[in-house]
Order: sequence, then C-alpha cells, then structure tokens
Amino acid sequence: MEDNFAIESGNRSIILKKDDIAISIEQSLDDDIWFNSNGNVSLTINYSLRIEEEWRCYTIFANLMKSIIGRFILNGDDKDEYSILPQDFIDLENKTITWHSDTGADNILQLQYSQKAITIIMTKDNDRTYDGVIKVRIRTNGSSYEYYYQEFMRFFSELSRYATKVNGMDRKLNK
Repeated sequence: MEDNFAIESGNRSIILKKDDIAISIEQSLDDDIWFNSNGNVSLTINYSLRIEEEWRCYTIFANLMKSIIGRFILNGDDKDEYSILPQDFIDLENKTITWHSDTGADNILQLQYSQKAITIIMTKDNDRTYDGVIKVRIRTNGSSYEYYYQEFMRFFSELSRYATKVNGMDRKLNK
C-alpha cells in the first residue's frame, strides 16, 4: 500500500490523512486542544524524505514528545511518588505518551515513538459506544495533567502554521 499522506488546515483545525485514516486536531475558543477520529485508529507518521509534508509533521510530533518527556524528567515528575499525574502518562521504556481525555469520556490518545516513526493511536477505553467518534480533550484549565497542556498548545501552533503554509502553496500551484 502506498503512503498517501496529507495535511489540511481549516479554521482552528488541522486534518492529518494517511491512506484511509484521518485524525483532526482542533483548538476550541477556550484554547483546549481536541484530537478527533472516527473510531479506534492508528496513524503512523514516518520520517521519510520522499514525502516532505510527512517528515515535517514527524518532526513537529517528535518535538512535542521530546518537550513533554524532557519536562517530565527535568522536573522530577518521573520520581515524584506523590505526583497527581496519571500513572501511565509517560512510559519511557516503550517511548509512549498516554493522555486520557479531560472530558472523562474514556477516550485515549497515545503518541508512540519507534524507529523513525511516530504513531498516533486513538482508542476508547471501554465498550461503551459514542456514535463511533473518539474525542480526546487536552484541557488548558483544570487538567489532571497539570501544566503539560502547554506543550500541546505550542505543538498546535507550530503544526497549524505548517499546515497553513502547505495549504497556501497547494492553492498557488492549483491556480
């Protein structure tokens, strides 16, 4: 199967598409970041020089992961036995970040790093169905992940600028 990676931008939203999988990332008016998918999905972004949009997105996601994990280690949150952070937030051994939705809807976002690839995994944590749509909220106020939302805000800003640039170039080329 050939990789068909695309990034699209809209009003405060970004859509990542690869093959038949799409994940949208949106920023609401209260600045919360939302990851959305139709059902359980796994989208892998490769560091492949043949598709520029894909490797640039890989770099932006890698920067997000490095900033969260770096902050986690440098602040001592990995050693703090009284931390209120969820126990499965950072798995250093498997190079995975797990974010349970701040909406309490049992939806999970995982970012997993492996051999020049980052996989975005969105799953429902239980058997309850919610019209097939999975939404993971990165809350900017009152999250159990404390101030780690700040990394997602920087990430969204960077990814949004890049998506807008790509979509602007596409429009110029298609005139």
